[in-house]
Amino acid sequence: MVHLQQWCRCLRVKISFVSNLVFSATARDRWISLNRSDGVYERTVRQRVRSVLDRLDRHPEQHRVGATQFQTSPITWGQLISPDGGADWILIWTTTADEKIYILRIEPAPSL
Repeated sequence: MVHLQQWCRCLRVKISFVSNLVFSATARDRWISLNRSDGVYERTVRQRVRSVLDRLDRHPEQHRVGATQFQTSPITWGQLISPDGGADWILIWTTTADEKIYILRIEPAPSL
């Protein structure tokens, strides 16, 4: 698990949400990639993902609100992110024993 603060220093990105979020290496790499892109679509995705991450950080006790629960072990939750004019993305997380939100994936959502 990688704390957001550790790799945001590398990007020189000032992010206020640090305390309750922990990222898997896969989610961290995707978030770094989104933050490095200047494309309009990627900026929109980044803004929408950031708003969900901010909500999860500010109110981790409400992490189930607006999310879909997956019957996995451990139980995971996900939320679709719909940028205007592009494919949907999904943010998937679980919780840790110390009540942190563990971000597992940030990726384009599969089309069904």
